Amino acid sequence: MDDSTVVITLAEQLAARTTWVWRPTGAAYTPDEVGIFYGPIGETIDQGVGLTLYNTTDDIPTGLAERRIQLHYRGDPGNPKGADDLAQVAFGVLHGLSRVAGLNLVRRTLVAPLGTDGNGRQERADSYLITIDNLEA
Repeated sequence: MDDSTVVITLAEQLAARTTWVWRPTGAAYTPDEVGIFYGPIGETIDQGVGLTLYNTTDDIPTGLAERRIQLHYRGDPGNPKGADDLAQVAFGVLHGLSRVAGLNLVRRTLVAPLGTDGNGRQERADSYLITIDNLEA
């Protein structure tokens, strides 16, 4: 599984198991939707989660591969727990996800509160470690 496929697979899993919306073509999100983004969240989006790959490890002898993905959450304006609420939903879906869509195991490894942006939206970043077996050449 290549790197972009890992990110897309996580986005698809989040969309399938929540009320969040994944539009891989980049079509606009409505204000009442929680948008899922490949990479950064659009600046004008109030609620969303962006998925970014930031590290890889490939063990050729065992065929195991690990990918680290950061999920960057932005909550709705004025809600002091908005980003935490989104992170909790993602945690419920992803942490411990096993043997699904080519993913061996997904687990959260880090939580980083980022504070409030200039528009009163709480932000947070969580890191997930994704283990993939049967590494393809």
